[in-house]
Amino acid sequence: MLIPLMAEVAGSLLLIAILFVISAGLLVLLLGERRKNHHDPLFVTNQIESLLRFMPEGYIGVDKQGIIQEVNETYLVMTGYARGDLIGKKICMLLAEERNETLLSQLKTIELQKSVLLETEHRCKDGSFLPLEASVTALGSEHPAFMCFYRNISQRKKDELSRKHSTDLLRYVIEHTRSAVAIHDKNLRYLYVSQKYLDEYALKDAASIIGRHHYEVLPDLPQKWRDVHQRALAGEVISAEDDPYVREDGSVEYTRWECRPWYTEQGEIGGIIIYTEMITKQKQIEHELREAKNYLETLLKYAKAPIVVWDPTFTITLANQAFASLFDQSMDKVLGSKLTDYASRLPEAYQQDLFRQLQKNLVISSAELVLTDGNADSVTYIWNASPIFNPDTGELLATIAQGQDITQRKVIEMENAGQLDQLKRWYAVMAHREDRIMELKREVNAVLRDEGKAIRYASVEGAGDA
Repeated sequence: MLIPLMAEVAGSLLLIAILFVISAGLLVLLLGERRKNHHDPLFVTNQIESLLRFMPEGYIGVDKQGIIQEVNETYLVMTGYARGDLIGKKICMLLAEERNETLLSQLKTIELQKSVLLETEHRCKDGSFLPLEASVTALGSEHPAFMCFYRNISQRKKDELSRKHSTDLLRYVIEHTRSAVAIHDKNLRYLYVSQKYLDEYALKDAASIIGRHHYEVLPDLPQKWRDVHQRALAGEVISAEDDPYVREDGSVEYTRWECRPWYTEQGEIGGIIIYTEMITKQKQIEHELREAKNYLETLLKYAKAPIVVWDPTFTITLANQAFASLFDQSMDKVLGSKLTDYASRLPEAYQQDLFRQLQKNLVISSAELVLTDGNADSVTYIWNASPIFNPDTGELLATIAQGQDITQRKVIEMENAGQLDQLKRWYAVMAHREDRIMELKREVNAVLRDEGKAIRYASVEGAGDA
């Protein structure tokens, strides 16, 4: 039940009526018996005492000064007192200290109004306080007395406390839920609202809108929403998953919402509940992701370099035509297959080491892999692979790898290496030949010097010491 009902109102009104009848009856009985038995006042007194004694409500009779003159058995049972504990005592002894000062002023007020219904607490014999509903009636005008009738409302107070706790708990749950929730009565006035609702609609606080009309708080609501509210008030449950909402400034918000009726204890529709989730940012992210996905798919499709993506189980989830062509397969056959299915194209020396490195480090950096194509020819690719993690949880989502064909480059490198080796050999031969010529020139100079002649090759003299 969303809205606590004052179920005790009818009972209180009934108590007033009953006590009024009882008071009137006492007066009638008193006057009638006095006329019939004016010679026997004891008979009248006994009749009144019998009536008060067997009443289901507690009764105390007090004079103008608040002195207790009479008390019935029902009141004594309720409070635990004996008759002698109360007769002749001031009624203020039964009240809490903070109520004593107002007692006489209350009696004067009752004297003027003749009858008053109020709630109070009386101190019991054991010191505890009992919540009571009191109907106090003033009798007489010159020397007024007061008839006080009491009903135990302990259970009602417990029920009220329980209802208040339930209401406070409901308010707490709604205010702190992570969803945008608003509860309205059948006149579309706000009853409860969550903080998320206030945040998403840029509203100040709950106090500023509780009790106000929904359309007063959000005047730019489109007609379709107003129609939804009327349908919900008629008993229908309506929802939408992706609904555009155009504000007055022309901006567009996207919402996911549900509107449903809530019911009173009598089974009647008491109002509506609106659950709203603003998904504008989510829509923007989806749009950006869609654009990024389209861009990546285009990039993958037309890239000449082979690209492949696999999940943590090594199942290929995405690849381009260049990768499929590398293994002479169609895209349909590649997608969903295992990365290990293509290991046979690698030299055995690479296979185990490659997958061990992927499982351990999740990364491949500039790895040269020689593959055999459908014609048994060898092609060389340099591969780089990198993991993709969930940014929120750190969980491995996938691994993406790209290869670059360096077969021609490897051929050129091998040719260059061969030419370099040839140049080295030629250089070694030429260097040896030059050394031999210089050695011969020195020998000629030595012969000429022995014969006392001038040397012929002065340029080689001393070159051996360089």
